[in-house]
Amino acid sequence: MASSSNPDLWSGLSGFGSSESATPDMRAALLKVNAEMFVAAPVRDRESIETFESLMLGSLPRADSATLLSLASILAPCADAPASVLDYLVQHAPEARAIVLQHATHLPETVNRRQLATPSGRLRLAARPDVDPATAHRLLLLGEKAVAQALAANPAIAPGTASFKLVLQRARHQPALARILLERDDLAIGDEAPLYLVADAGRRAAIRQHVAAMLSRRRITLSCALTEEDVAEILAVSRRGDVERLEVLLSTLLDLPLSTEWRVLELGRHRLLALALKALGMDWRNATRVFLSLHPALSYPLSVIRELVREVRDVPGPVALALVEAILGVKVLSREHQE
Repeated sequence: MASSSNPDLWSGLSGFGSSESATPDMRAALLKVNAEMFVAAPVRDRESIETFESLMLGSLPRADSATLLSLASILAPCADAPASVLDYLVQHAPEARAIVLQHATHLPETVNRRQLATPSGRLRLAARPDVDPATAHRLLLLGEKAVAQALAANPAIAPGTASFKLVLQRARHQPALARILLERDDLAIGDEAPLYLVADAGRRAAIRQHVAAMLSRRRITLSCALTEEDVAEILAVSRRGDVERLEVLLSTLLDLPLSTEWRVLELGRHRLLALALKALGMDWRNATRVFLSLHPALSYPLSVIRELVREVRDVPGPVALALVEAILGVKVLSREHQE
């Protein structure tokens, strides 16, 4: 909204627009001309906008549906178009609603509410380039995957905002949502790392590099060292195929709540087990024994176990620990000190 040196720019609506001597065509022409002048004005301050709003609302009740439709086309794309005027148009000219939905830079509250009421409307709102934080929050409350995916792809939902954080949190458990987020080019390392498990090989390598660069600026103390007894117990529960007990051990050794949801045997999450073992300091030979014995899905086909072993062998311990933290959304045994 820019400043204006002429707050009475649209005062011509006063009197003439509501005059009994004015014909319907004259009123329609005056409404459209003043709307076009409002949109074309190089400057519009609060006073001039309020004047235009007052005069339009006083004249619109005498306008026919065709005029209301024309006004919607003129005013909807204007960022300073009064919400009350747009609201009147969509309530009194059903055909205007589609125009406002498609072109308005901000939606009137009544339109917003109608869109929030239906699945198709919520999808349209989620894809709007001007979706505001309050609307994004209300969209996410229903837990619709398609809406969350539309918001994830929407640049208006910027990293660091509350809505983006909620989408990122859900992406930890929804691979399709995570893949959409990874297509964005505005992610910070703190946004990328939680999505590591669904990233492709090239992106995983880039994420590891970014994490390593971040850690190089800090001193990381790994205060966890597996004893021979720890290794023996991990191998024993793996031979029994007891994944529940193994996950309890991982949580205990990393000082995490026992309720931590590892889900290491779920498809797409096997790599988390490799990272956890490396974070604990287990060598790749013993890690291989875990993969071979815990569940056949970890060792067949041969390419699967090769990938897991490569993760243990090649990923530095501090990087593996940072990735475990990010994927699970927790803090484990790392102790960070700024240099």
